[in-house]
Amino acid sequence: MSEIGHLLIFASRLFEVFGFLMVILFIFKGIALKYVFITAGITTSGILLSLFGFLSGRISALQSFAIEGVFAGFILALAFHAFMEKREERRRLPKPPEKVRCPVCMGFVKKEDQYCVAREGKDLLYFDTEEHLRRFLEDLAEYKKLRKLNIKKIEDVYIKGWSQWKKVEEYINGG
Repeated sequence: MSEIGHLLIFASRLFEVFGFLMVILFIFKGIALKYVFITAGITTSGILLSLFGFLSGRISALQSFAIEGVFAGFILALAFHAFMEKREERRRLPKPPEKVRCPVCMGFVKKEDQYCVAREGKDLLYFDTEEHLRRFLEDLAEYKKLRKLNIKKIEDVYIKGWSQWKKVEEYINGG
């Protein structure tokens, strides 16, 4: 095999590593599991097709590289779609589910009211008034202990009528 053939085989293996790194990235970034499994399946399929095809002598180093390149392209397109979906999910404005309670007063939060929402990752806490949201943010440690909440830090807030989420620091400092 020529030197170019060795380089192509090496590059093919790099594409495979890229696929597995994308799987790990998806897991750590909280991308939906369907994308994790699809990416893992595409990567594994590429390995089986190109590596075993090359080792059995049915395909050349160039064909192995091309197969892995196509599969890496699919993974890139899938990653773009997955991250765009996650971005849209974070932008989506929330409506309170039925029978959700305010963690401050334990009253029911209704979608007709001037409700507020605090977000940590995918977890949402609904408040029946802005005053309760502010009180919660001021005494977060106390409410975590009192209500046995498993949250670390509130990231974003939303008040009914706003057009988008705001970072909690921006809300606290600017109102």
